[in-house]
Amino acid sequence: MVTSVAKIQISKDRCIVLFDQVKPCSIYCLQPFIAVEFVLIMPKGSTRRQAIKDLMIMLIVAVLDKMTAPLDETSFLQSSALAIEDSDEEEQRFLQPFSVNNFFDDAEIYHLSILQILGSRYLSRYPKVQRSIQYTIADLFSMSARDFKQAVRTTPEGFAFIYNKIKEHKVFKNKSYHKQMPVSHQLALTLERLGSNGNGASIGRFSRSFGISEGSVVHYSRHVIKALNSIEDEYVAWPDQQRRAQISQVMTTEGFEGCVGFIDGTTFPIYQKPGFDGEIHFDRKKNYSLNAQIVCDCDKVIIRFMAGWPGSCADASVYKEMGIYNNSKEFFDPGQYLLADSAYPLSHILIPSYKAPTANRQKNKEFNHCIANSRVRNEHTIGILKGWWASLRGMRLQIYEHKHKHAYNQWITACCVLHNMLTHFKDAWEDLAPSEQNTPQDGLIYDELESVQEFRNSIRDRCVYHNYRNGNLPICKNY
Repeated sequence: MVTSVAKIQISKDRCIVLFDQVKPCSIYCLQPFIAVEFVLIMPKGSTRRQAIKDLMIMLIVAVLDKMTAPLDETSFLQSSALAIEDSDEEEQRFLQPFSVNNFFDDAEIYHLSILQILGSRYLSRYPKVQRSIQYTIADLFSMSARDFKQAVRTTPEGFAFIYNKIKEHKVFKNKSYHKQMPVSHQLALTLERLGSNGNGASIGRFSRSFGISEGSVVHYSRHVIKALNSIEDEYVAWPDQQRRAQISQVMTTEGFEGCVGFIDGTTFPIYQKPGFDGEIHFDRKKNYSLNAQIVCDCDKVIIRFMAGWPGSCADASVYKEMGIYNNSKEFFDPGQYLLADSAYPLSHILIPSYKAPTANRQKNKEFNHCIANSRVRNEHTIGILKGWWASLRGMRLQIYEHKHKHAYNQWITACCVLHNMLTHFKDAWEDLAPSEQNTPQDGLIYDELESVQEFRNSIRDRCVYHNYRNGNLPICKNY
């Protein structure tokens, strides 16, 4: 017989009730303590989840009220553990059945109500969305070139190129009775979603525009993003030895023989505070964001990137987690390196600009100016990436667990793959994201000469003469 309540612990997402059991039940071998634990992991706050949470609280109150009242000797509480965990994919059922003998009152009603709700994925069915018979790919291709590119962020030729690359992916092979939309429709939806920002990126808008349910918008986007991620190695690849030699040859004309790329950091804002470690995602621009390191070549093609670290992390710290830092011999030949700003550490594979006070020396000023003019390609690459795929300026995904970051990384990867695919296809995007316009870096001082071009040429000549004569690459020993 239950004689007392030993402990009640209620927090935001957890309620634990410990009952003191004096007399073991003759039917079930119960331990001296029986723990009834309600784990309410329901971060998204849907109507169904809120109903379960409310019923749980009412059930606890009803059970406790019943326990404090005089009980018959034959009354007892049979339970071991009740756990509810909601996930994005499926909901787990009760680990063990919860039954209350001889309770024909509110507690049983609440218990049965919870079971009924858990037996269905939805609290109430939404009205079925009528499929649109107006939207067709023919209508999309009948648009003007300007409207077409505004809608799906590429030309008709670029759209067909992407379509042919992903159309055979197994994610589009449906074995159920419910047919998917054509791959071309899914691609058009996803491209427009990746290229939209703010309210224009809401799932509801795409649901209305394409005449499909909001769930289908999410699923079809995931299909295309997964297909694009599957060809990442083909389009976001570190240049081979021959290609690195070509990049170095281009950079030699600017005084940087051996340079094979540029690295810089950026942040991808997220529209709401993450459900865990929210504070460390708060960056210096007062946004919740993810840090990303972008490496590009002289043609503004992304050759390496790393994303997913909290926005408050320093660029140098995230860079040290990359393979190009930890396994540099696999990526660089002797004498090859990347150019970076002064926030990065100096090494044999990374040449940053000078920091103050050494940056105030004349030759260092000139060298910093030369670096700034060359590595502006990376700033333009990041600006084009965010301007082309505007969803990266404020991704509307939720982060409540570490595994949710995987969806963010897949989203970012898909955008980088598309950037390179269409760049190789000569489908350029000229608009830069406003926050990524080229601005002078800290420590850069420009001398007054007749023109920037003349100054760059003079710096280039001095750098080549001074640094390569001594075999130190573009770093001066005279400081």
